[in-house]
Amino acid sequence: MAEPDRTYAITGGCRCGGIRYTVTTAPLFVMACHCTDCQQQTSSAFSLGMPVEKDGFSLTGEPVAHPKTADSGNESRAYRCPTCAVWTHTMTDGSPDLVIVRPSTLDDARWVRPVAQIFVRSALPWATLAVPHSYDEEFDDPSGIVETFRASGIFERVA
Repeated sequence: MAEPDRTYAITGGCRCGGIRYTVTTAPLFVMACHCTDCQQQTSSAFSLGMPVEKDGFSLTGEPVAHPKTADSGNESRAYRCPTCAVWTHTMTDGSPDLVIVRPSTLDDARWVRPVAQIFVRSALPWATLAVPHSYDEEFDDPSGIVETFRASGIFERVA
């Protein structure tokens, strides 16, 4: 089981190396987001997100923030490299103590596997995932998702 209080050193960054980051706390979970905004930003069926505590996220480089106001009224900011335009992470007003790392930008993402998916209402019909937690929109309480991720053994492959 992933130890939330342990220190980690998970690294990643953009394609050109202009943005680098380190995560030093255990990720809460990995999820897929099927919202139309993520579909547009990735030019794909969904994005992957890995929430981590803001205090456990450090960054080098100067990403550009691309803000958007959600239907909820909360603003989210997608951070991209100004040179290669890779989307490395997101921050939202609704979860100010978290950073949503884009796990496809990890140096080693082989261990990544989502345990949840959100905004399934806008998923492409062929792109829904067989995961333990699935929501038509956003979830209110992530505690079940966090527990599923910790108990799954997924994270031990990197920890």
